Amino acid sequence: MRLQPVPADELEESWLWWKPAEPRFRMTPDARLNALRRSVFGDAVAAVRPGRPIKVTTYVFAAPGVDVDATHTLLGQHARDRGWVVHREHFTDEPTGGPLPIRPQFNTACRRAGSGFVDGVLTTDRGAMPATDEAYEAYLRWLHRHNVFVAFLQRTIGGTAWIDQ
Repeated sequence: MRLQPVPADELEESWLWWKPAEPRFRMTPDARLNALRRSVFGDAVAAVRPGRPIKVTTYVFAAPGVDVDATHTLLGQHARDRGWVVHREHFTDEPTGGPLPIRPQFNTACRRAGSGFVDGVLTTDRGAMPATDEAYEAYLRWLHRHNVFVAFLQRTIGGTAWIDQ
């Protein structure tokens, strides 16, 4: 878990009893959102009826140079390796060239999941998600209310799972 120091001016306003000489830390925004995503994932998987396979759809944000078909195939293989069933539909967005990328297909994938067609959306990494932390958190909270998740492809190096620490 990554931590960042809490600025002294925040301590003085909200924690009058706290000694300024003692450092206080909190999670970084990335660590907090990653913990929220993992919590949403755990709750959604726990809500799946025992014995029923987890169904996912794949989503790719196709930045320039990304082979979309190969990425969907890789995501599908990763899902099957975990024992998940891949839904026949997959979703792809391409950058529009504006200041913030628009992701209408991601919205559709989330609506399909929220409607019960799939249990989650499998994508490559955080880069495929909405750019701002606020928008990403809003999606995670919406998914949590609908008992569905977003999962990232686990990178492998030399055949072993590698997880960002």
